[in-house]
Amino acid sequence: MEKYTYDVSWALMQLQLELGRFLNSVELYHYGGIDHDTLMLRYDILWSRTPVLLSGQLRESLHDKQKALRLVQLIESTIRELEPRILALKSGSGDYQQIMMRLSPLQEPLSYSLASVMQQNIKVYTSNDQRFGTLRNSLLLMVSGLLVSVIMLSVLLIREGRRHYREARLDPLTALSNRLALLEQMEECVTREQPFGLVLIDINEFRDINSKFGYNIGDLLLQELARRLDTLCNDSEWVARLVGDQFAIIQKDSSDLKQVRELVARVLHAVKQDIPLDHYPFLLEVGIGIAFYPMDSEETQDLLSRAEQALFHSRKTHVPYVIYDKSLQNETARRKHLASDMVVALERNALELYYQPIINLETGRCEAVEALLRWRHPELGFIPPNELIQVAEEFQLSEKLGGWVLNTACAQLYQWQQLGLLDLQMCVNISPGMYQRSLLKLVAKALMEHHISAPHLVLEVTEDTTMREVKNSLQLMQDLSQQGVQLALDDFGTGYSSLSYLQKLPVNKVKIDRSFIQGIDTSTEASELVANICRLGSMLGKTLVCEGIETQAQLDVLRGLTDIHLYGQGYLFSRPAQAEAVYQTLLEMEERWLDGKVPSRACNS
Repeated sequence: MEKYTYDVSWALMQLQLELGRFLNSVELYHYGGIDHDTLMLRYDILWSRTPVLLSGQLRESLHDKQKALRLVQLIESTIRELEPRILALKSGSGDYQQIMMRLSPLQEPLSYSLASVMQQNIKVYTSNDQRFGTLRNSLLLMVSGLLVSVIMLSVLLIREGRRHYREARLDPLTALSNRLALLEQMEECVTREQPFGLVLIDINEFRDINSKFGYNIGDLLLQELARRLDTLCNDSEWVARLVGDQFAIIQKDSSDLKQVRELVARVLHAVKQDIPLDHYPFLLEVGIGIAFYPMDSEETQDLLSRAEQALFHSRKTHVPYVIYDKSLQNETARRKHLASDMVVALERNALELYYQPIINLETGRCEAVEALLRWRHPELGFIPPNELIQVAEEFQLSEKLGGWVLNTACAQLYQWQQLGLLDLQMCVNISPGMYQRSLLKLVAKALMEHHISAPHLVLEVTEDTTMREVKNSLQLMQDLSQQGVQLALDDFGTGYSSLSYLQKLPVNKVKIDRSFIQGIDTSTEASELVANICRLGSMLGKTLVCEGIETQAQLDVLRGLTDIHLYGQGYLFSRPAQAEAVYQTLLEMEERWLDGKVPSRACNS
């Protein structure tokens, strides 16, 4: 009795149950309640139910139930035909309706078939004794339990889907809405054609806070800032955390500057209040970028991009907030254009290095040259070095650009050494984007490929790059020093280093910024300041290079510091020039030094 009645009913019931579960899963997946892997699990379970009915003894028991057999075969063929569609189904796509339209109509015939089979079973049972009737009642009770279970499971699945939907739109750290929710909120406003202002807020130098105080303190600061932003927003304003230390506020029904400036004033007032954490009063500084719908863009992603452009300009210019305008778009387009062309220029070796001599002020001999990057863009003309470095940093081309500079400079130094300039050093500037562990490999490879001994290479790093993370900088500089490479601290005095750090860092040279040299020939205070800086540097055992020497009077003042061995660099000796011109200058300087003649006035070229 079980094999020919109960098992068939059970298998049909399982098929009906799994078909219902699968259809529910399709709907949940469409609305983002479950992921694709969960959907495919439900499909695999459903697919496994039909072979049970179409093989073995159950198939034999279906011989007298041809309608049910054909229905099961139809369900199996339909399921297999839909497999490619199910595999390719995307969340939110309208394709799910085709699946529903193919499978939903099969539920009712399956229910009828199940009821028919069960009715036949009942007739069989009633023809037997009381024991068989008891078994029938037990089966009906089990069927009822299964139906109740299906209903309860469906309710639980719906509730779980809704919970996942909410969690997918919530930032776990701050409990604010996240980027997905922000985009949906913007889309909703666009659909209703409701104007709004988009305000992006980013904490300046937040990475430094994480590195100095730890990520736990950084998380607490983000939570407090999120609380303050959420508190200051009124009913028409909506706040979210995008990523990292970046937040966004949507100001609905806002299309003029007065409203958004009032919001920005509230934000700046909330941010400027100290955040006491770990017995330390943190004072955050933020950059703010603003864009308007529909004035700046009618597309949400484009609007977000333009607000980010305004935010980037706010950070770059250190102003409290920037409102997007078309000039920013042109600036962004220029940077992207330069980044794209820079890749091509590096591949085609279209960049140039100019070289500027560094002179021993005591002997007049040129003992080093500094390699300076130049780029004459075929369309945009001369690109300032600072802009070139900023573009490389922004578009993650620093390592590639720095590697080109390093290899080109080493190749030129080797060529000069082959021509007789054996004692010459090559100074190469290192940008912040190169200041990482991979620099060790780049340097070692360049030295080996161009047959340069390590002491002939000097790497120049700026104060702000070195001091941003002193601990990491110290380790990297020690590793470079162990390779034998010389290190120079460039633009000394313009950053935020201290003499205690200068003593700890393994730098061989300190380059005093040109701003200190200007005016030493006309101001006693300026000359005394430079003299004291030089004496302190000399006491620390550093080789001192004075940058920006432009007049003979400035040179005379520096040479007057007879107790300090100084080097000089500037237009007075030579302007930066291409390798051929610099080589001639180097030969002339070398000849004068060999003749024992230190000129009272250095040559210009």
